Amino acid sequence: MQNQFLRSGVLLLYFEWFFDFQPKLPFMLEKQEISVLKQFPKAHLLAVMGLSVTVGAAFFFTSGSSVEAQRVTAHLDLENGQLVPATAPAPSKKKVQEVEPAGSEMPTPQETLVQVKALTNGNASGWENTEAEAVKAHYTGPDSETAVSENSPSEPAPLEWDTYTVQSGDTLSRIFSRAGLNNRAMYQVINGEGKGDQLSRLRQGQEIEFGFDGDGELQALVLHHSRTHKLEATRAEEGFTTREVLQEPDVELAFTGGEIQTSYALAANRAGLNHGLRSRLSNIFGWEIDFSRDLRRGDQFAVLYEEHYIDGEKVGYGRILAASFRNRGKEYSAVLFTDEDGRSDYYAPDGSSMRKAFLRAPLEYRRVSSHFDLNRQHPILNRTRPHEGTDFAASPGTPIRASGDGRISFIGRDGGYGRTIRIDHGNDVTTVYAHMRGYARGMTRGKRVSQGDIIGYVGMSGLATGPHLHYEYRVNGQPRNPMRVDLPDADPIPESQMQAFRQQAEPLLAQMSTREESFQIALTDTDN
Repeated sequence: MQNQFLRSGVLLLYFEWFFDFQPKLPFMLEKQEISVLKQFPKAHLLAVMGLSVTVGAAFFFTSGSSVEAQRVTAHLDLENGQLVPATAPAPSKKKVQEVEPAGSEMPTPQETLVQVKALTNGNASGWENTEAEAVKAHYTGPDSETAVSENSPSEPAPLEWDTYTVQSGDTLSRIFSRAGLNNRAMYQVINGEGKGDQLSRLRQGQEIEFGFDGDGELQALVLHHSRTHKLEATRAEEGFTTREVLQEPDVELAFTGGEIQTSYALAANRAGLNHGLRSRLSNIFGWEIDFSRDLRRGDQFAVLYEEHYIDGEKVGYGRILAASFRNRGKEYSAVLFTDEDGRSDYYAPDGSSMRKAFLRAPLEYRRVSSHFDLNRQHPILNRTRPHEGTDFAASPGTPIRASGDGRISFIGRDGGYGRTIRIDHGNDVTTVYAHMRGYARGMTRGKRVSQGDIIGYVGMSGLATGPHLHYEYRVNGQPRNPMRVDLPDADPIPESQMQAFRQQAEPLLAQMSTREESFQIALTDTDN
């Protein structure tokens, strides 16, 4: 209280001195204003001034919380007469809790800048350059974009790659040596995580790439099995990790057709079909057509199939989607269908299966060296002995396939039959495969096999004059001629999936029909 009276007294003395010092007033007030003031008693003027000073002092020394919330500290630039904010306004923690509900967003730096400019009447030109980053850090914290970009590691330098081709007799150790690496580096790779042990399974012609950093340290290794399959080893903090990488190729539809003049193989080659596609085509129609005996000059075929491309370069072939074959004036058509369980097979346009429950011939053979004959003269024993099967002459090592689905009931040597496998197919049907050179891996008694699975390889074990397969087809234990017996059909498309079959088959068959017409026109033009 005493301090307030002292301040009031000092102010009153100041104004008394002010009015006594009239000679200096002219430069502050106009003459008319001075004459008006002189008309009032001096005591009244002092009272009015004292009251004004007291009220003004009260506002000056006490300010409300609403004023404090909007206060902006600024410096006055004497050279250009502008206000420059000194620091960003730090919001009161208490006020934030009262005004901002839970989960609300803090104002962005741009919104804060607008508020400061408004409070400084737009004279905050130095804000962007001097305080923007401070405000951004204050409101966004250390996890802001700026913090991430400033603290993020720089991009690693690209690796330098050396490529080596596997030569005949090469080992992984020898290739590492050619790359300037010792066996320790090799063991670090093959003993790391993943499929490192597979890196040592090399084939002639494969390529291996070594990736080095700027210090010459091995950081990556790539073994290319094919254009779509590779093994990739990369260095991590705890050593190398090897993984298998499969690159999905681009798939394009292709069509070709041919007419047999001398042989099916030559016609297929002229049409652009490789050995794999040619074999698949003969397997599709193999139940209806014997490709060793039934083909004639003028027979025609057409194929709609997939070609695989990577970076615009053809790297292989995919599935046959639809095909037709005209043999001895009779035409057969087939289309691929994949059912709801993911199983794929070929069917005629009416939904009947293109395959039988059994193969006529369970291998690719050159000729029938001995037919089914119950009164045959045995070539070695030189006496009449029934030949209860068909002999298919083929090159040693030719794969032998299961004729139908079933279970292996016998595997081993069987007297003059040599190495033999018997398969029980159910419904009193069994098949016999004799004179094998060896069995496929995993073949054991009791193992279930599917039609087309490789079970062994052509040889001449037992009583045999040359490499061939002796094949028998038995019903209720009685031998039947495999080349003439009526084979049961495989199951057709079930009625519940016919609609799905039509949706897949009809577009493919339509494409086949259109392209076959063009092919026939081209053949006619060639003949003319």
